[in-house]
Amino acid sequence: MYSKGVRRVGAFNVALLGKWCWRMLVDKEGLWYRVLKARYGKEGGRLKEGGSHCSAWWRSLCRIREGIGERVGSWFENNTRRVVGDGNDTLFWHDIWVGEISLKFKFPRLFDFALNKECLVEDMRRRLGADGEGEGLWRRRLLAWEEEGVRECSVLLQNIVLQDSVHDVWRWSLDPVHGYLVREAYRFLTNYGESADGNLVDDIWHKNIPSKVSLFMWRLLRNRIPTKDNLVRRRVIHQDDATCVSGCGNAETTTHLFLGCEIFSSLWSHVWHWLGISSVFSGDLQQHFVQFTYMAGMPRYTHSFFTTIWFASIWVIWKERNYRVFQNTASDPSILIEKVKLNFFYG
Repeated sequence: MYSKGVRRVGAFNVALLGKWCWRMLVDKEGLWYRVLKARYGKEGGRLKEGGSHCSAWWRSLCRIREGIGERVGSWFENNTRRVVGDGNDTLFWHDIWVGEISLKFKFPRLFDFALNKECLVEDMRRRLGADGEGEGLWRRRLLAWEEEGVRECSVLLQNIVLQDSVHDVWRWSLDPVHGYLVREAYRFLTNYGESADGNLVDDIWHKNIPSKVSLFMWRLLRNRIPTKDNLVRRRVIHQDDATCVSGCGNAETTTHLFLGCEIFSSLWSHVWHWLGISSVFSGDLQQHFVQFTYMAGMPRYTHSFFTTIWFASIWVIWKERNYRVFQNTASDPSILIEKVKLNFFYG
C-alpha cells in the first residue's frame, strides 16, 4: 500500500494531467491540440494514442483519459459529460451524450454497419427520421432484429430537444459552473482514495478470503477486470463483440455485469431470500458493497459476515460469466445461489 504522503503527491500529479485532458476536450482550436492532432492523428472524435512512438507525457495523458489514475477507476471519464445544444459538435456514436455509455457500445452491431462513424447528433436526427428507417446510413440492408436497434436510436433522438442557438459543451460534474479545477480534482482523488484504502485494508484483505479472490476484488473496485468494455478500450476485442454474454443485448461493463444484467444480477434476489432480508441497493458497485456489508440495523460484528457473502456472490457471477464465454455453458440462478453457499468464505 502507498503511504498517505506518496498518494497525495500522486493524486496532485494525476490532477494536473487531468487538466491537460480537459483542455484537449474543450479547446480544439488551441495550439497543443492542433500539434498533437498533426503528430498522432484523430479517430473517433479523439486524438490517437500514438503507440510505442508517442512521448511519455502524451502516454500519461492517454492513461488518464482511459481511466487510470490513483486507483479511482475511470475518474476522469465518469466526471465528464457532454451536454447537447444544437447537436452540431457532438459525435452520435463516440461521445457519451445520452445514458452512461457511448452508443457505439450500446449498439455495437449498428455501429459496425454505419457508413459514417463520425456523424453528428444533429445530422443523425435529420437523416434517421421519425420512421426509424435511416435509408443510406448502413452498409447493407438490416435484418429485422437489427432494425429494432435502429428504432430505439430513433426514440432516443426524438426525446432530445435540440436548441439551434445553443452550442454543445463539455461539463465537468465536480464543478459544472467553473469547469475543471486542479484543486477540486485533487480533493476528489484524495478523499476517494482515503475511503477506498480503508475498505481495502479492513475488508478486501480478509483472513478468511482466498488471496486470489481478494486480488480480484481489488481490481474489480477499480474497474480493472477484463470485462468486454475494458477489452474494447484496450483494443483486445472488436466493438462488435462487446455485448453481454448473457444475450441481454447491452454492453458488458462492470456495473452492468454484476448489478444491471437481468440474468446475472438476478442472483442477488436469491441471496436476499437466503438471508431473509429485503432492500433496494445502489446501482454503483462500490456503494452496493458498502450498503450490503454495513447492513442497516445489523450489529457491527455482522460486517465481516456480510462482506464474505458479497465476495462469494461476486466471485460466482464472474465464474459463471467466464463459463459462458469460454465453455459455452450456463447455470440457472437457483444453481448459482448454491454455489454462493458452497463458496461462502466465512469460518
